[in-house]
Amino acid sequence: MKHVRHPLKAEMGYLIGREEGVRLKEAICRELEQLEPNSALVLDFGEVDFIDVSCADELVVKVLARLQAGEFPDRFLVLSNLKPQHRENVEAALSVGGKAVFVKNGKEWTTLGELISSYRDALEVVNRHQVITARELYESMHYETINESSTKLSALYKLCLIAREPFRRPVRGGGRQFRYLSILHETD
Repeated sequence: MKHVRHPLKAEMGYLIGREEGVRLKEAICRELEQLEPNSALVLDFGEVDFIDVSCADELVVKVLARLQAGEFPDRFLVLSNLKPQHRENVEAALSVGGKAVFVKNGKEWTTLGELISSYRDALEVVNRHQVITARELYESMHYETINESSTKLSALYKLCLIAREPFRRPVRGGGRQFRYLSILHETD
């Protein structure tokens, strides 16, 4: 997964209001459009002192909504260098919007926002393995059926929390099979 850093610039260190959020959202979306597939745009909050909930809603939640709607296929969003205040207001916006996103602080990764616990558990396994199939998740999590693992992986992909690629082996009955990839592990 290729990671492209996008430092957020804020006048006097403050990102306040929906208008500022819309301006930043449009710049972020233009950058997402230019990214190669299977790339993550890393929004770096290192130079931001304060962000309010309405600005966080525009530049995080609404960008995630556009990603999840398929506007920028196989592109992903990651946040980095969040201070406690950033985290609180971004998490409030994510909670209202029902979205989740990865946050990277140093070498530590966390998931911020709304995600049901069974999806969090599956996501943890994907991130630990880096690449996994539905069968491998089924065996690792001891689900009752492979369909259960396929459903969780498909949902995590639609939430833009994991990537996927076609798996080369043919599937009986002519179905498609995918390998799912963690978006946390950066390449070139």
